[in-house]
Amino acid sequence: MFVNFGRKAENNEYVVHNPPSVAPVKGSVIYEQPLHERMRLFMRLEVLMHRFWHSLQHDGGPDTHNALLTLIELLNLTNRVDLKRELMKELERQTTNLSRLKEDPGVDQRRLQAVIDQQRKLIENIHTISGQLDQQVKGNDFFNSVRQRVSIPGGTCDFDLPAYHFWLMRPVSERRKLLEEWARPFDDIHEAVGLILQLIRNAGAPRELTASKGFYEQTLDTSQPWQIIRIALPHNAHFYPEISAGRQRFNVRFLQPGDMRERAPQCQGDIRFSLTCCAL
Repeated sequence: MFVNFGRKAENNEYVVHNPPSVAPVKGSVIYEQPLHERMRLFMRLEVLMHRFWHSLQHDGGPDTHNALLTLIELLNLTNRVDLKRELMKELERQTTNLSRLKEDPGVDQRRLQAVIDQQRKLIENIHTISGQLDQQVKGNDFFNSVRQRVSIPGGTCDFDLPAYHFWLMRPVSERRKLLEEWARPFDDIHEAVGLILQLIRNAGAPRELTASKGFYEQTLDTSQPWQIIRIALPHNAHFYPEISAGRQRFNVRFLQPGDMRERAPQCQGDIRFSLTCCAL
């Protein structure tokens, strides 16, 4: 397990540094592959929550519409699983593993303790969430009328939902306030998912590798709890990776999309790429 919580300064004191950003580093694009269902769930939640908050920050009616559609996707996804249990189990597992680093002199203990405290606080907060995450909207006729129509192509037109058309014309502050109220149960969920994935992504060391004729294969050490595979490519690369992974091994095929009109063929040349296998 590789977790970088600090580095030694010239005066031999450990100093805190910021963990790597979830977003791709400058000049590169990150492709990720979850290695089990829990990570798949958390990464889908992350994408949806990012889209929701991004749309919420913009003022137009179409932006509000996109935010609401994304919130409906979030609710549909979380209603299929016991999300609270999955989050608490993962936070508890990470807390146990990180607690083993308390005797490591190479770790910034203040940063480590702050993360553990944050994890424990999130476990408490998630435990206190009562009922389903859609409890804020369950009895709301307006929300449910939109929710029922979104599966129909063009089903939210003004002649189908005049109340929705009226609401999208309301001041942005009014629309934003209502969306924030509906999304409030996700506040702690958002923080927990972000922390979990950030720590996992930070628990791996990148390696520079070569895919011979566009293909790379690797066996995984099954004694490690591998969770995410990350591949970094230059931002201007004219190819992308297709990752196929199981518990014991994974392989990567680099494909050339061309003009996106035909099926992408596999690259025939050697491809240099950065690989990070993350386990915490």
